[in-house]
Amino acid sequence: MTAQIKDILYPLLRRVEDFFIPPLCIVCDGLLSDDRDGGGGIWLCPSCVSALVQNHAQRDACPRCAQNRKTRECACEVAWDFPFERVYCVYDYDNTLSVIAKHIKYHGKSGLAYRIGAVGAPLIPTDFFDGIDAVIPVPLHRLKLRRRGYNQAERFAGGVLTGLGMDTTLLRNDLLSRVKNTKTQTRLSRDERRENLASAFAVNGQKAGRLTGTRVALVDDVFTTGATTEACAAALLGAGCASVIVLAMGRD
Repeated sequence: MTAQIKDILYPLLRRVEDFFIPPLCIVCDGLLSDDRDGGGGIWLCPSCVSALVQNHAQRDACPRCAQNRKTRECACEVAWDFPFERVYCVYDYDNTLSVIAKHIKYHGKSGLAYRIGAVGAPLIPTDFFDGIDAVIPVPLHRLKLRRRGYNQAERFAGGVLTGLGMDTTLLRNDLLSRVKNTKTQTRLSRDERRENLASAFAVNGQKAGRLTGTRVALVDDVFTTGATTEACAAALLGAGCASVIVLAMGRD
């Protein structure tokens, strides 16, 4: 089959497929918009895109710990013990975002992570990345990376940088590694998570000198207790980073 025939035939077959088996939203099974270049892409219907917009709009986020103070009062003014300076989360981890996050992590939808980053980018404060020398995604252990095929935090970060029109070479996945394949942290307390993550991350020795005096933005998908980003930040600061801030897709 020639390339010219493919160019004609494949779009036609796709339209026929969409007619008999309409593509549905991964969150609510609603019909997708005809405009696939809109906010939801090939994954989210207009209603669920609107739900994300409302999610962000209704957040009264603490500028330091990112807790939505409409749902729970934070205590970071008296109990802040993280090594990073502050954290910003684009959304609350509500029913819509939890389904999105699970599809990203467990159902191979790496493009969705990138899309959520690109769509959410304009919602991030304009000065968040001021003076940042490197954007580092929270790394996966090599075995988990091989099994999943991608790092969702890295894809989300790439979408953010592209959405903001920033230099994507700031995104560095070669400076920090996960050297300990830890057990799942879903049901662990913060102290248990800290213990589970002890010595789990390390700066790559041959490139450690490049971090001296740098300001780093650490990126994760979901911020819960902060134990993971805390362990990452401790490793980066121990290697000579001047400061670390955190960006996450959702605040649980």
